[in-house]
Amino acid sequence: MRFAGLIVLLIGLWSGPAGGQALSAGERQRLEAQKEQLFQRMLHNPADLDATFAYADVAARLGDYEAAVSALDRMLLFNPNLPRVELEIGALYFRMGAYDLARDYFARAAASNPPPEVRARIDEYMAQIDKATARHHLSGYLFFGGQYQSDANVAPGSPLILSPIGPVLLNSPFSRQASGSIFASGSLLYSYDLEDQRRDTIEVTSVGYLHHYFNSLVTRLDLSLLEITAGPRINFPNGGLLGNIAASVKPYAIGDEVGLGWAQYFAAYGTGFEYDESLWGDMLLKTVFEFRQKYFTNTDLRPLSTGLNGSDKLLSVIVIKPIFQNSQLNLEFDYLDQTTSLPYYTNATYALIAGYHLNYDPPFHLTRFPWQTGVFLGRAWSIYKSPDPCCNTSNNPELFFSTSSQLTQRWRFGVTEAVPLTPRVAVVLQLERDIVASNLPIYAYTSNSVLLGPQIHF
Repeated sequence: MRFAGLIVLLIGLWSGPAGGQALSAGERQRLEAQKEQLFQRMLHNPADLDATFAYADVAARLGDYEAAVSALDRMLLFNPNLPRVELEIGALYFRMGAYDLARDYFARAAASNPPPEVRARIDEYMAQIDKATARHHLSGYLFFGGQYQSDANVAPGSPLILSPIGPVLLNSPFSRQASGSIFASGSLLYSYDLEDQRRDTIEVTSVGYLHHYFNSLVTRLDLSLLEITAGPRINFPNGGLLGNIAASVKPYAIGDEVGLGWAQYFAAYGTGFEYDESLWGDMLLKTVFEFRQKYFTNTDLRPLSTGLNGSDKLLSVIVIKPIFQNSQLNLEFDYLDQTTSLPYYTNATYALIAGYHLNYDPPFHLTRFPWQTGVFLGRAWSIYKSPDPCCNTSNNPELFFSTSSQLTQRWRFGVTEAVPLTPRVAVVLQLERDIVASNLPIYAYTSNSVLLGPQIHF
């Protein structure tokens, strides 16, 4: 029958447990019109299985899974021995979260001696159901590789600065140094399902980072970081603050430990609050507020680190909007208020970040999985509270000494390319350029970096 080929196509489109791609307004309007035309064809000829299947395909793309299930069920009335159709009905119930019904249809499809590719999909969905219905969930990623930075120690472009004691030529460890490095980062999310009607959970996250420079003049900046957060995620399936679309909130505790040059740099504790909600069907709004109290440690190389003791208050507003079926736009606004013991390090920072991500078929069929290209652009302004005694900003430094509060502006832009080798492993290449301008030249620098390594999701 002709619709058998369409079933194979549908399996390719619905093959993964993840939900369908978001549609643009124009694409949604076109599919709605097509759905109505196919519905009229089914009314006039209920035995037209091609129209029935095409209707189910369009309904599923639009997220109308109930209509798609009804259409596919009618196909089973004409021929009950269609394991591919039973597989797709099970997949639709899986997307709706009706795991018991999904399991029943997968079992019926498996009992019909399906082709090997259908059997493989059934096994994958069954494994996903077992995972989704478990109370304990663990997911995360590991990313490691190498990096090169043209200004690894973020030193000023000129080694000559006007200090309180006059012009000073910075020595090698504090002048611009290029360096290669190796890094590793990872994140874990543990979720415990409370099994209530809203599917509320307890979430524990951990983020780790290690970075080691090859240039011995920069190893004092080797960085290590561990952050742990924990708190409940409370879901509102019937709507949140801005409408009747599902939302969630998450209050959580924060703990940080950061090392610099393989010695403790600071420890911090705090709290956070996250609010997520979908808007207008395909746009995600995420708002985060975090407070951290930070305690720094002095070392021989950093005798004044405790002058940075204080608190951070961070507000982030993130909007994620699909543009086309294979791309999305990310917009972010950040406000950071940092207070420190030394008033000339107290500052307020405002940042705007934009990113665009595009998924596409690999060129020349080099790999089996879609590639992703991302471009990003960031702009930040840091305004400091008090004059910094580091630099003489007098118009006539030879005659008198004066200081100024720091005003720093940063541009950050780059491109990232991800090439998946398997569904869970990708090779990532990132090119980035940072341009930092400041009224205090000691804080101004320009740096180019390239990063390459594998990223593993689980």
